[in-house]
Amino acid sequence: MKIIGLAAEYNPFHRGHAWQLARIRERFGSDAAVITVLSGCFVQRGEPALFDTRARAEAAVRCGADLVLELPLPWALSSAQGFARGAVAVLENLGCVEEMVFGSESRDLTELREVRRLLEDPALKPLLREGLSEGLGFAAARQQAAERLAGGEVPQLRRRNDILALSYLEALERLESPIRPCPLPRCGEYLPASRLREREDFLTCLPDEAAAVFRRECGAGRGPVRPGDLELPILAALRSMPENAWDDLPDGGEGLENRLHRAALEAGSWDEFVRLGVTKRYPAARIRRMALAAFLGVSRSMTAGSPTYLRVLALNRRGAEVLREASPRLPVLTKAAKGKGDPLLNLELQAAGLYALAFREPSERRGDRGWRQSPFFLE
Repeated sequence: MKIIGLAAEYNPFHRGHAWQLARIRERFGSDAAVITVLSGCFVQRGEPALFDTRARAEAAVRCGADLVLELPLPWALSSAQGFARGAVAVLENLGCVEEMVFGSESRDLTELREVRRLLEDPALKPLLREGLSEGLGFAAARQQAAERLAGGEVPQLRRRNDILALSYLEALERLESPIRPCPLPRCGEYLPASRLREREDFLTCLPDEAAAVFRRECGAGRGPVRPGDLELPILAALRSMPENAWDDLPDGGEGLENRLHRAALEAGSWDEFVRLGVTKRYPAARIRRMALAAFLGVSRSMTAGSPTYLRVLALNRRGAEVLREASPRLPVLTKAAKGKGDPLLNLELQAAGLYALAFREPSERRGDRGWRQSPFFLE
């Protein structure tokens, strides 16, 4: 049995995701086990997920994944590099994953590795600093520097999935992981999750099994959750922060903390806060991530560390077999209570309780709901 890993947000799980799982089984065999590392209630764009972690994990297993593990909050709510570093660390510490699959527009591992070497070239650093001094954001400054160094376009730095693919390669190299990288094409036939989230009828565009899970969540008043649904508690937290507390946030520095402190005092809504924070150098995703990090208690030192547990969110019988065969290097948690003393797990479950404030049904807003949930098991 081949054991294949991937990282995802499934926000929401859609037909393109189902297509990817089908391609994995075509490539590695119908008996391949697929392990997904899944973001929790808050995602990399700096927004709450449409549905909570357990519902999205259940949808994934019902639609073809075998085992879903949690990507802890500091890495789920991070840049592409931080997201990739956390996901690779989870898969590596499971001790049995052979290949890591990720979407890529170029689909060419040799080309991606050439770009990785370009980004490691010492001559890139002064060019990168020059771009940053001109007021460019990190991504734009890196792209400009790489293209100047290469003497032409570097399309992999202009495409979202290739950028994340490069981050996975970097993480695998830095961890000296034996997991083999495997880029797969993205299917352009289906609407991406970002477009689906804009539609009121997004449930009609999902696989039937996933739509049924999310329809149940809607009926129970547990979603869909939109960024504005949490704007008052977020603004309350931001306005209560001492000005110097912004310095300790991931992605802070460069005077951005002063700008966000003022924005928190002036803004009357989530959208206005983001608009007041955005500049050419500081894109909206970075502003949103910093605000949520402040709201949820994520510090810069947390993202510099590594995951401390492997939490099971959902599985089927093949996923259970993987756990029996694995050689994990971290505690495997099937019940939250077993990891109660872990600061990262406490942070994750506190975030789940804050996320629940967005639910329409008051009885579902319990702050301890994360502690009470068990993994979903598909017979």
